[in-house]
Amino acid sequence: MKITQVFTLGICCIFICAAHNAKSHTYMDTITNKQKVLSFYKQIVGQRKAELIPEFIVEGYKQHNPTVKQGRAGITEMINYLKTLPPPPEGAKSPIIRAIQEGDLVVTHLDIQFMGKRMAVIDLFKLKDGMLTEHWDAIQSLPDESEKETTSTNGTAEIDHHISAENSKLIVDQFYKAILNKQSTNQFIDAAYIEHDASVAASGVGLAGYLDQPERAVKIHRIIAEGDFVAVQSQFNRSGKWFALYEIFRVANDKIAEHWSVEQGMPEGIKPEDMF
Repeated sequence: MKITQVFTLGICCIFICAAHNAKSHTYMDTITNKQKVLSFYKQIVGQRKAELIPEFIVEGYKQHNPTVKQGRAGITEMINYLKTLPPPPEGAKSPIIRAIQEGDLVVTHLDIQFMGKRMAVIDLFKLKDGMLTEHWDAIQSLPDESEKETTSTNGTAEIDHHISAENSKLIVDQFYKAILNKQSTNQFIDAAYIEHDASVAASGVGLAGYLDQPERAVKIHRIIAEGDFVAVQSQFNRSGKWFALYEIFRVANDKIAEHWSVEQGMPEGIKPEDMF
């Protein structure tokens, strides 16, 4: 089995996800799509129960990570590889920081620490009739942030379901349209806005200015919202190289109040459409 760098990072992500303490389920028709994804992490990944894969994954499962095989075979191969690794330590902290669900789509935001490396990961799953049918992801290595008050993954984690998801999505959608149309975005940013992406913070031009860099050629694929949280899946170009960009926004008082992101360069020879 060939283990590439991207595949290894994916394995690390899934391996550490085994520590998640989500309630385990077998009968998939009794829980939400978000719970089904967490149950997948728990039973298939954490407990290495490859025999349950047919209860979670459709035969034609589409994997948008180009380093992983398609269908159930790709998941089975990863689980068999996990069986060769030591189990996660008892009481390990869950790496899953946030989970956002809209309809048949579920987004998870993870902070992975493995073999001295730290990575931010955003996974996106699509489900149908209680079964996982598609998966996308982005993985980004992170520096040491132990001395920082604001890190790449900390901040608000609980979703406020009193806030309209449709309104939250509308705010983020209008923000991006303003960027693409070269219009002012000041009305969309809260005065107490918190930026978790170190590159954005260091740019000195703010989120809108960072996203509107020349020749960036942003293309949005999906906007997913639950309560005050909004996830955006997109691609962009930097110096002739394509990147997958996954962002999470928190909306408060009709303004963007917090922002996280994970970006990953697309492997050589891979077309953007292959990853979306």
